[in-house]
Amino acid sequence: MNKREVAIEILANMEDEADAQRGYQKLLTLEGLTAGDRKQIAEIISDEKNHLIILQAMLRDYDGDISPADDGLKQAISELD
Repeated sequence: MNKREVAIEILANMEDEADAQRGYQKLLTLEGLTAGDRKQIAEIISDEKNHLIILQAMLRDYDGDISPADDGLKQAISELD
């Protein structure tokens, strides 16, 4: 696998992490969750953000001209920076 292919795979995983984060954010809006469950979901969201940070750093090492195309991903990354 060359650097470009690695970058594409990293970017795909970043998109998955951003999608997961949005799903957990939506879950937090649901009524009926206990305070404990909300806290655990918030921790999961924090983990997803950390994963994005790690993947973003990796992408910089492999990325020639590949950049996140998904607006949601751009927003998630900008919130982390």
